[in-house]
Amino acid sequence: MENGKLMSKSYSRHALAAFTFLMAAMGLQIFSAFVLSKVLPESLTGSSAWTFLNIIVPEYVLGFPLFLLITFKMDTKAPEKNKFGFGKFLIGLFMTAGVIGIGAAIGFPTHLLILKLEGKSLMDNMGLAGIMLGSNAFWRILTVGILAPIVEEIVFRKFLIDRTYKYGEFVAVLTSGLMFGLFHGNFTQFFFATLMGFVMAYIYIRTGKIWITIAYHMIINLTTSVITIGVFSLLDMEKISKMTELAQEVMADGGQNAALMEEYTKIMAEVLPSMLLYYGWLGFLGLVILTGIIIWIVILVKKKIKFQPTEAQVEGGVKFAWGNVGMILFVVGCLAVFVINYLP
Repeated sequence: MENGKLMSKSYSRHALAAFTFLMAAMGLQIFSAFVLSKVLPESLTGSSAWTFLNIIVPEYVLGFPLFLLITFKMDTKAPEKNKFGFGKFLIGLFMTAGVIGIGAAIGFPTHLLILKLEGKSLMDNMGLAGIMLGSNAFWRILTVGILAPIVEEIVFRKFLIDRTYKYGEFVAVLTSGLMFGLFHGNFTQFFFATLMGFVMAYIYIRTGKIWITIAYHMIINLTTSVITIGVFSLLDMEKISKMTELAQEVMADGGQNAALMEEYTKIMAEVLPSMLLYYGWLGFLGLVILTGIIIWIVILVKKKIKFQPTEAQVEGGVKFAWGNVGMILFVVGCLAVFVINYLP
């Protein structure tokens, strides 16, 4: 029972720190949106730099330091460090990509369904993707590719697991993934972030090396927010739309109009290289995800995922991890963000 109380206290304090992080960041972002954006010149508030500074300052300059202040002096014990060669690193990366693909296949349709029920289209709620599109690559790399992976892995893996896994590996992995997913505040990211969090937490417990999960996180974020967005930005959507219209006219005409055929051929030659690059890149990502799913099937069949008993193992640990004031506040705060993100 004593270990149960200590476990509940540790999870509660960590969740309270994450809740403080979330609320401080959201509060400053709301202040920026409703106050600063009204008084500062539009030349500043309409820039890509301003958009990303509204992520960097609230989350990493205000929220994260507050999180550290609350959790810094907590009792810690990092997992034992074990070797993790390049082969294992590559397998882990494929496995991470596999669960992200599965999570995205659940999350994106869920997101679309909610928007449909609200009578809205995808363009009405683009979320982070809307920020990424057309933004400056430097700010994407700095914010999403570097800062987010470092901070999120410290918060939801390093600090959480070092302070709680001694009470049970399974509960630590479960909590790490769910908190990470909830923190994203939308269904597009919730499912894949949660599954990704499970994998990252398990790998950190088994290796004791946070740099591995930070590296995975950076690779994933850079792949989606930098490379994929960059390749997509090469597409000239107006010309592609025009090419589609001309193709329909050519088909209706049976290719008899030489001028129409010449215009269609010209536009197709202009847009085809970028289209081949984009769809080729998507095909490569699909192959990576499929490889990861196959690896998961093999690992699960062979029962390679195992949780070891710990020194202060608590039976029924889920209720101690989640049935406390800090965790309840964190869940309520995250659900509030979900609601806000789906409001008009």
